[in-house]
Amino acid sequence: MKKAKLFQGLMILGVGAGMLSIGGVTASASSQYSTKRAHSVRLVWRKSMKQHAYTATAGARYSKHLTIRYSYNRATSKVTWYTDAHQKLYKKYQGHSTIYYHVKSADGKMQGWIWRGYLKPVTTKKAANAAVTTKSDPATGMSFPIANEQLLDQEILSLFPGTITDKALEAQAGSVVYTDDGEESPTVKPGQVYIHLSNASNVMDTQNYANLLAKAGYPAAKRSQYRGWHIGVRAQTDDGYGEGVNQGDAAIFLAPVK
Repeated sequence: MKKAKLFQGLMILGVGAGMLSIGGVTASASSQYSTKRAHSVRLVWRKSMKQHAYTATAGARYSKHLTIRYSYNRATSKVTWYTDAHQKLYKKYQGHSTIYYHVKSADGKMQGWIWRGYLKPVTTKKAANAAVTTKSDPATGMSFPIANEQLLDQEILSLFPGTITDKALEAQAGSVVYTDDGEESPTVKPGQVYIHLSNASNVMDTQNYANLLAKAGYPAAKRSQYRGWHIGVRAQTDDGYGEGVNQGDAAIFLAPVK
C-alpha cells in the first residue's frame, strides 16, 4: 500500500514537472495550471493565419485552451512574437467570445496564445517613414494598404496637445479596436471620456483624424480642454480584420489626473 502511494506521488510530481515544459516553455514563477480556467471557455474555431510581428507588455501567454499560463507578458516584453494561428473562445460565464493569436519567438523556444488586444504591431524600419504604405500581392499584382499602428497612434496623440500617455487607458482602447468580436460595449469608467473614430479613408494622416474628431464633436478648441489629462489611443491596422472594425478605426480614452 505504501509503495502504491509512493508511486502515485512520483507520478504526480512527474506530470507537474512535464506541464512546466510543455511547448518548449521554460518554467517560471508565473506558470500556473488551472482546470477551472480551461473549463470556463469553449473552443468555437481554430484556424491558421498569416505571419505578423507583435510585442506584448500586458496580460499573459497561455496554452491553447488556457489550461496553462506560461508567463505574464511583462516578463517577455522585449520578445518579438510571430503569429501563425488564431482561435475563437467562448467565455461561458461572461457570455461573449474572444480571439487569441498563437505566437512564437524568433528562435522558436517560446510559444503560446495571447489575447490579440494585448498585442502591438512591431514598427519596421521600412514602414517608419509613413503611416500607410502599400504592398503588392504577387498572386494578383494588386496593391493594398499597410498601416503602421505606432505612427497612426502618434498622429492622433498629436491632436491632443499636453495630454499624458497612459498604458492602462491604452489597453482599454485596444480592447475596442481589437474587439472580442464586437459582442461587448466598451467599458467606460466614471470620469472617463471615450471617443470612437470610424475611418473610411485610405489616407490615414493627421488631417484625416482631425476631420474625424471634428465630426465626432471634438474640434481643436474642445480637444485643448483635455490638456493635462491622461490618454490612451489604439488604431486598427489590419486590412480585412472584420469584427465590425475597419482599417484606420481608432479608440481614444481620456481620464483626468487623480
